Amino acid sequence: MEKFLLPIFMFLLIYAPKIGGAIDSLSLVCAVVFVWSLIRKGINTPNYLIFPTIKYVFFGIIMLSYSLLLFSVFGLKDTYQILRFGRVIINILGIFGLVRIYFFYYKENLGQTLLYHLWLCIVCHALIMVLMFLVPAINDFVLTQLVQLDVNNRSFEDRMEGNRIGGLTGSWDAASGIQSLGVLLIPFILAYRGGNKTRKRLIYLTIPLTLWSIFISGVTGLVIILVIGFIFFAFYWQKLRKQVFRFVGVLFFILLVLNLAFNYTINNHSDMIKETSIGRTLFMITQNDELSTTASRGSTATETIDKIGSEMYFLPDDTQTFFFGKGGSGRVDYTVKADTGPTLNLHNLGIFFIVSLYLYCFHITIKALKIGRENLYIGMGISAVALTILIIDFKVAYLLARQSLSIMLIAYFSLFWYNNNKSKIQR
Repeated sequence: MEKFLLPIFMFLLIYAPKIGGAIDSLSLVCAVVFVWSLIRKGINTPNYLIFPTIKYVFFGIIMLSYSLLLFSVFGLKDTYQILRFGRVIINILGIFGLVRIYFFYYKENLGQTLLYHLWLCIVCHALIMVLMFLVPAINDFVLTQLVQLDVNNRSFEDRMEGNRIGGLTGSWDAASGIQSLGVLLIPFILAYRGGNKTRKRLIYLTIPLTLWSIFISGVTGLVIILVIGFIFFAFYWQKLRKQVFRFVGVLFFILLVLNLAFNYTINNHSDMIKETSIGRTLFMITQNDELSTTASRGSTATETIDKIGSEMYFLPDDTQTFFFGKGGSGRVDYTVKADTGPTLNLHNLGIFFIVSLYLYCFHITIKALKIGRENLYIGMGISAVALTILIIDFKVAYLLARQSLSIMLIAYFSLFWYNNNKSKIQR
């Protein structure tokens, strides 16, 4: 029974909502899972899981102490960074506890099972998002009883109207980006679980569902699929060139299904397209004004990219902020007019935090990509997760957010598992 609960707890460790905009139910689940793993007898945790966890917790404690120091020195009202790194520590321990229990059951298949269950969680969230879009009562229930979105939140009205769906997350862009993993993990899923035609067909059928969830949340997920797809073909060309025709065939099938669905909907239920994020997403891609009810419906993809590049990246005005940061969130005691992770982290916590955090994440991502030269599909699976989180963060601060940290740690532990067991894994 316990074994079958593991995917459910993984889902909760990723998507457990922030109730009422204040109560972090994800941290509560993390605490429960960590304690569960401690009292669970018979679990011998390997060092390749213990040592990285100790380093991550130590990093969290250092940043929590540093946040407290900045809070005291600058006399801030904003406790964002203190709460952030307190939650980071709890989050790390929660995922570590979950992985320990996974190891008890799966051992040599640990990393593969973690990635497979992560994909299942994302597909399940795609289903929830689509149901929220199609059934207003479900959308109302999720937002008022589960997420309990703060009425003062700037997206409250749009989300209640169901025009743009964020699912169980607090960010449309992040939701769209994370849902892209439902597509990007498909090569790994097919290699790991697509043992017969029935399974393969079922796996392929999740692609339209996942794409639908991306369209109703934003264009970010589509951009991530294209960018990471390009990186994979560039990095693994020698191995993937034989798969080009299969890739083109799958892409043609997806585009055909999307085209048929779009033509039917625009002719029979045009409001479902024009009045929702589907129209906004298509408008950004095609720049077709017919998909927009007003001229100001949304920017084009080119305009959005230009805005991010020209307005969202800038250095602090003074040396002190550059080196040490100001200690807040950039939204209360002072204002940083940017949403991107690197800019906000630089202004809030300084260059040393930026360098240590991003260099480590890039280091892990490169290691994951290199794994693909030994074991293509596991390497693609792990690096897809690592790249997705980084790309989202370069658009909207997300690297240590609630959902992203859980997802990122699942990928990191899968990488450590592979490096320790690669001689036993079938290539």
